[in-house]
Amino acid sequence: MKNALVTGVSWTTGIGFAISKQLIEDGFFVYAVYHSEDSTAKEFYEQNPNNIKFLQCDLSKRESLKSLISYFTDSDIKLDAVINNAGAFSGEEDINNYNFETWDRVFAVNVTAPLILSVGLKKQLKRNGVIINMVSTDGMKGSFSSMAYAASKAALINLTDSLAINFGYDDKKIRVTAICPGWVKSFDEADPSSSEMVPFISRSTGSELCPLGRFAETFEIANVVSFLVSDKASFISGGVVPVHGGYNGVAFDMYVESGRPFEGYHPEEAIKAQMQKLEIANECTK
Repeated sequence: MKNALVTGVSWTTGIGFAISKQLIEDGFFVYAVYHSEDSTAKEFYEQNPNNIKFLQCDLSKRESLKSLISYFTDSDIKLDAVINNAGAFSGEEDINNYNFETWDRVFAVNVTAPLILSVGLKKQLKRNGVIINMVSTDGMKGSFSSMAYAASKAALINLTDSLAINFGYDDKKIRVTAICPGWVKSFDEADPSSSEMVPFISRSTGSELCPLGRFAETFEIANVVSFLVSDKASFISGGVVPVHGGYNGVAFDMYVESGRPFEGYHPEEAIKAQMQKLEIANECTK
């Protein structure tokens, strides 16, 4: 049986859950890493008690990462794939009163942790093993309110190429590449707290600006992971695989110039519409 390490497996609506589920279906044993929330564990153990093991790790702490790596090195557990999926988001940032602790935390999780895990687990990766880093379209453009997140994803894109070069020239020929999602529906619309992850206004404008007119489903990201860790992707290393529905090719000014209506100019209406949808969803679940 093949083994895969997947970070960021915290809740059932998340990308990490979908990736783990898909890899188990592909015949992998999954080592699922979570920070503090492991609500997915119960569902996995009920359905796949012999195909997954949950490991706790604070990816922002060097000692915690060291302990996670030691778990594999001390037991000499060999890995076929490492999926650096976990990510920290910076949220709203005030450029005039910048919180550098937020910057340090986001970079620790989004850049330093993937590097430490990739280097630390290199000996445990089998020949022709695969490392996949989860980046973002935010890493390809500037950001008004989440600079730490955008900058960290840009750094991870570059780090992916650097690791692909160094690991590719190694005798093991380990492949390293990145998946670049745009908007992903990794939240529960009926859960009011999910607005902390993806604000109502972003849910409206994100779908509107995406040429395919919607968010990606988490399983669509997992499908790409499934392909990249397979022999069908044997010559893919370095670079970024876009899974954003064409979103990153859209220029806001050109979109508006074309005469298309844009809800983003009326945020209060977009928020009102989303609130109405939420109320309807809540009524249906009662």
